[in-house]
Amino acid sequence: MATKAERFRYAEERSGEPRPPTRPRRRAPSRGRKATFAFEVSAPGAASRKSTRKGKNRQKAGTALKSRQTLETTAPRSQHERGRRAK
Repeated sequence: MATKAERFRYAEERSGEPRPPTRPRRRAPSRGRKATFAFEVSAPGAASRKSTRKGKNRQKAGTALKSRQTLETTAPRSQHERGRRAK
């Protein structure tokens, strides 16, 4: 049960002019151009795999792919192979 002060405050908060409607929220710009890497290009038919998340930037980070590629190119074995091919 509400006290007399609580009932008074309730009535005061609900009396008076109604608030004006708020303006629509501004949407953020598309994240497609800030994605870490682009979507794969597939044939116009069905894609090779279906994305379950429709966000533009909802993909695995490209750092793992980049670090794996760097490791492969800078490994001693690959440097040796490149040196042998150059001669």
